[in-house]
Amino acid sequence: MSQKKPLVLFLNNIAPLYRQNVWTKYLESEKMDLHFFFGKESSTGIKTINFNEKKLKPHTGKINILKNVYIKQYLVWQNFNIFNWIKKKPQTIILLGEFNILSNWIITFFAKVNNIEVVSKGHGMYGNEKGLKLLARKSFLKICNKHIVYEKHGKSILSKNGIDPDNIHILFNSLDYEKQKKYRELIPELNKSKILHFFDKPEIPTLIFIGRLTKVKKLELIIEAIKLMQKNTPVNFLIVGDGNEKSNLEKLASERLNSNCYHFYGESYDEAINNNLIAVSDLCVSPGNVGLTAIHSLSYGTPVCTHSNLMEQMPEAEAILDGVNGILFEQNNVESLKDAITLWINKTHNRQKVRENCYKVIDEYYNPNYQKKVIENLIEGNKPFI
Repeated sequence: MSQKKPLVLFLNNIAPLYRQNVWTKYLESEKMDLHFFFGKESSTGIKTINFNEKKLKPHTGKINILKNVYIKQYLVWQNFNIFNWIKKKPQTIILLGEFNILSNWIITFFAKVNNIEVVSKGHGMYGNEKGLKLLARKSFLKICNKHIVYEKHGKSILSKNGIDPDNIHILFNSLDYEKQKKYRELIPELNKSKILHFFDKPEIPTLIFIGRLTKVKKLELIIEAIKLMQKNTPVNFLIVGDGNEKSNLEKLASERLNSNCYHFYGESYDEAINNNLIAVSDLCVSPGNVGLTAIHSLSYGTPVCTHSNLMEQMPEAEAILDGVNGILFEQNNVESLKDAITLWINKTHNRQKVRENCYKVIDEYYNPNYQKKVIENLIEGNKPFI
């Protein structure tokens, strides 16, 4: 008789489209019976998973919609019925590791009273918390049994704040890895001039940004840096995405740059198009928090430029190895950004070697197969891989 798989309850705020691949892997796991819980309410504009897709349809019984309550942009309550699920005897509940979600405290209390393992998932601590915020965050994290963070820096901060490193698992992050890996095979055949036909000189180095056009991305710094570079190191700038900063960026670009060296492509969820645009570009530049833009770019073999302040970065910034698969600059410093871009563009690179350096970190860590192994390893009660 086969052993019953441990029941795992996984609460999330929403079901973002970029997590569809890894969520499918979790649902298909032979080592755990995982159920998802999430809300539909979101003001972020992030596209969400279509659970009617062929691979997900068999798992509809494991998909549960919650009512989320927000104050401004902050999630403060999820109407998860802990009492109903306690009866089903779950082994583990994975929660968003946020102290401001008041329902998390109640769920954690009743879970622990009933000997259910509680795992916090998120950034852990940023290292810049103070006063009541520091006290509240540490208090919530310390009552959880285990922790999932996205990178080594997050684990280091938690360890310094009294959390046992043997209880901290590093998940990293991923996009649609299988699909992106297939598109890699087409890269050697791509025609840069044809793909970048909207530029007068598609043959010169091209900088790209792909993602949502928001204030935290600080894309105006790229425009100012290119303005300083135009005379000695001319480049093209391709912006792929949409967002509430688009009109401001268009206005700034029209004032600062030659009209034939920048192009607003608009948003694209077509990976065939994204592959082409990223792969023929020379450097992805994200002056603010880089996030999944880094993973997207590295997945198609294009190095990434972002700022070096990990205290204010997104976890995916750790995938960038300075001088290997990208380059770092001093946060908010246009001169430093200009120098970093110029250094990378003017340095003689073996483009294929750079591509391989980009792929290496994705293939080792930033993919759904690795993430699935991390979660299964945690559920089995083993020590972290890293």
